[in-house]
Amino acid sequence: MFARNPLFQTPNFRMILKEFFQRRSALNLLVIINIGVYISDLLFRGIMSLIAFLMNSNINEVVMNRVIQLLSVPASFETFISQPWSIVTSLFFHISFWHLLFNMLMLVVAGRIFNQYLNEKKLILTYLIGGIAGNLLYQIAYQTFPVFQEALPDSMAMGASGSIMAILAAITVYRPRHELFLFLIGKIKLQWIMLIFVLLDLISIPGGNAGGHIAHLGGAMYGAIYSSLLLFQPSKIKKKKKKQKFYTSYTSSSDRPISDEEYNTRKKEKEMKIDTILDKISKYGYEALSKEEKDFLFFASKK
Repeated sequence: MFARNPLFQTPNFRMILKEFFQRRSALNLLVIINIGVYISDLLFRGIMSLIAFLMNSNINEVVMNRVIQLLSVPASFETFISQPWSIVTSLFFHISFWHLLFNMLMLVVAGRIFNQYLNEKKLILTYLIGGIAGNLLYQIAYQTFPVFQEALPDSMAMGASGSIMAILAAITVYRPRHELFLFLIGKIKLQWIMLIFVLLDLISIPGGNAGGHIAHLGGAMYGAIYSSLLLFQPSKIKKKKKKQKFYTSYTSSSDRPISDEEYNTRKKEKEMKIDTILDKISKYGYEALSKEEKDFLFFASKK
């Protein structure tokens, strides 16, 4: 009995990878682009190293340094004017394997939670605009504060961290009580995870990689603002007002009118059940749901 239950099956890493690359989604596309850029960079480095060896020169170092400069976003506005594309290419460019690995793990976790409540179009926009916002704050900070003036001409930023912070901040503001299970810690709400990340970035600015930490904060600021606008947009307020008028005319299965308090109680119970099902999907996948849970989620999405 337990062998057929998805909750008790051991995940097959090969099958997980196969499913990941076969499934078409915005999240998978973002991960694949990041990995593709990293592999392309590795191959190019290998080719340049071979050419440098055969020619007995250091041409590979010169060329690769130039490639890094062109794909990374510079802190200097004067340099940035000559390579405006770098504000976007830097969001997908990593030269360290561990930097790429950590960012992609974070992107998958934050992106899956984001997709539970919002759509893939918003995910891509948050990744791109959030990353750009992080780069802009990084540039403004380096242009403004005297402590960065010496490093300004040569400073560059790269990586998806600012974009990922934007996604994490957006979904945290949208669903702050969503819980994640962390190894050795247990369940913890998104709001506390986000708070820890922001505090770590703030206190880490003087310690090193100041540009990266500032870019993280810029992405987080955009994500929080964007999500706040989604929550409090006028169209949602109008819908709420219409629903309030509908409450008093709502009837039960016995054709008995129910009060606003009863309606609100039932609505809260329904929302809690939906949150429980979504949490189960995030941990074990859609196939782990029972037929009753799948039917409930289907009909709830139609209303």
